[in-house]
Amino acid sequence: MSEKSHIPSEKLFRYSFHRSGTRVFNQGDTETDIYILKKGAVTVLVDDQIVGLINTSGTIIGEMAYFLGIPRTASIEATEDSEFIVIPGEQLYQHVLKQPKLGIDFLKILSQRLANTTKYAIRLEKEVIEYRNELRSLQGLEELKQQSLEDELLFHGFITEEQLRECRDELDRRKASGAEKPSLLKLIVERGYITAEKLTQYLEMKQFQD
Repeated sequence: MSEKSHIPSEKLFRYSFHRSGTRVFNQGDTETDIYILKKGAVTVLVDDQIVGLINTSGTIIGEMAYFLGIPRTASIEATEDSEFIVIPGEQLYQHVLKQPKLGIDFLKILSQRLANTTKYAIRLEKEVIEYRNELRSLQGLEELKQQSLEDELLFHGFITEEQLRECRDELDRRKASGAEKPSLLKLIVERGYITAEKLTQYLEMKQFQD
């Protein structure tokens, strides 16, 4: 479920109407049609639990099934009579060829979703550490140490455990040989395990959450 998008040419879509209380699609469905809310409001349900509300005209719904080739990750149910513009998934490629701006819109949506997911993961990680520290304090234990930046990158999937271990081993070898010892983070970037651009993006999002 995502930001607004330009409405495609009338030749490339069909209209769909759903009365209040009816399902637009169900979690687990394998069809890949993409919906654009034209009028009305819907709830997002995961395992039949409401996790969100969409009531902004122009919001794209259901694009993940098409782009990732996976079953629907959530159910969508109309909470009031709602109208949709429906782009058949199997025809999306032809739509983008005819309207490249539509493809750019989808790329922006997916990029924003990835950024929001990373921000949420960072915030959630901080909340978990704070909660654990409160419990440890009540139990008279020492607080957990804050993760290093390298461990955070591992936690969020920017680098793998093997890559981090290789870099740490390399630092140990350089230290033992008396060679100049770069920082662990610099070595990770030098080996190409994360680009400077991705690292900057992560640090900016982290700063936003702090």
